[in-house]
Amino acid sequence: MADDPHPPQVASPPPAPDAGDLRNDLARIKAYHRQKLALHLAGIPLSLAYWAAWCIIGRPAAELIAGLDPGRWGGLLLFGLLAVGGSVLVHLPLDYYDGFVVEHRFGLSNQNFRKWLRFQATGWLVGAVIGAILLSLLYGTLWYGGRFWGVWLWAGAMLLSVVLAKLVPLVILPLFYPSRPLDRPALVERLTALAAGSGIRLAGVFDLGLSAETRKANAMLAGLGSTRRVYLSDTLLESFDEREIGVVFAHELGHHVHRHVIKRIVMIAAASSVLVALICRLLAPHAGGPPEAWPAAVAAFPGVMLLTAVYNLLVGPATCAVSRRFERQADRYALERTGDPEAFRGAFERLSRQNLADPDPPRWEEILFDDHPALSKRIAMAGAYAREKR
Repeated sequence: MADDPHPPQVASPPPAPDAGDLRNDLARIKAYHRQKLALHLAGIPLSLAYWAAWCIIGRPAAELIAGLDPGRWGGLLLFGLLAVGGSVLVHLPLDYYDGFVVEHRFGLSNQNFRKWLRFQATGWLVGAVIGAILLSLLYGTLWYGGRFWGVWLWAGAMLLSVVLAKLVPLVILPLFYPSRPLDRPALVERLTALAAGSGIRLAGVFDLGLSAETRKANAMLAGLGSTRRVYLSDTLLESFDEREIGVVFAHELGHHVHRHVIKRIVMIAAASSVLVALICRLLAPHAGGPPEAWPAAVAAFPGVMLLTAVYNLLVGPATCAVSRRFERQADRYALERTGDPEAFRGAFERLSRQNLADPDPPRWEEILFDDHPALSKRIAMAGAYAREKR
C-alpha cells in the first residue's frame, strides 16, 4: 500500500452526477445490453458447430491440399488459412451486426463502413501474424520437439505471452489507436501526486485516441517493465471531471501495485498447462511423424480448435472470477488512494451512461462471462467505504 493515501484535493470540485440520471438512462442501457448479449450467445454455438464441421472435412481438405504438393509447412499454413479464414467469414455477419449496426443504432460508433472495415482488416492482419506464429509453434514442436514436445509447446506459448504483453503498447496498440503523452499539466500534476509513493515506475500516462472510432470511454494498463504505462482515452478525458479521472487513474495504478499483469500471466500459464496436456493427448499419434504423413497431422488441427473452444468455455467462469477479484482490489486501492468515494461513484455512473454498460446484469451472465464486477457492486463499494470513514 502507498505511503500517502490521501494526496491534496483541488478546491471546489464539481459534484458527481446524481443517481437519477443513471435511472433515466436504464431502459436504453438494458436494450443495448440485451442485443449485445444475444449476439455474444449466438456466436458460441456457431463457433462450436463450425469447428465440429471442420473435424469432419479436415482430412479430405488436407489431402486435397497435399495434391498441390506445397510441402508440409506450406500445406500447414494453407490449411490454417482456409480453416481460420473461413471462421472469420462465417462470423462476419454477426461481427458486422454487433460492431457496426448495433453500435450505430445506439449512437456509440463514430465509424463509417469503410473505417469499420479497415479497423477489422487490421485486426485480421494482426491475428493472422500471431496465429501463424502459434500454428508454427504447435506443429514445429509436434514434429521436431521429441518426447517432451508438449513441454516445449507450453514454454514457447508462455514466452510468447510475455513478449506480447511487453510489445502491446509499442507495436500492436498503435496499429489501432493513436496515442500521445497526456498534455494537461494540471491533470498530470494531480496524477503524479497519486502515483507518488506507490513504488511503481510508469513509462508514462498517455492520451489514447478512441474518439475516431467510438464514443465510449475506456482506460487500461499495458506493458511490462520499461513499457509499463497507463492509457486514458480521449473520450474519457473529455467527459470526466478531474476527480473522476483521478479515480480511474488510481484504479489502473492499483493493477500495477497489485502486480495483476504478472498474476494474469501466471493464471494463464496454469490454465494453459491443462489445455496443452489435452492437446498433447489429441495430437500424440502424429508426434515426430515422417514428413509425408503431414496431411493426417494437419487434419487434426480443427480438433485442437474445437477442444480449445470447449475448454475456454469450461474454465472461463474461473478465470472471470479471478479477474473480478483483481478488479475489486484495484477499486479498493483507488478508493484508499484518492479518499474520494463520491468521485468514485460519479465515475462509474458516468461510465455506465456513456458506454451503455448494464449496472446490474443477470447473475448468471456475470458468473459465466464478465471479467469485471457489476457496476452496481462497484458503486456500492464506494458507499461502504464512505460509511467506514465516517
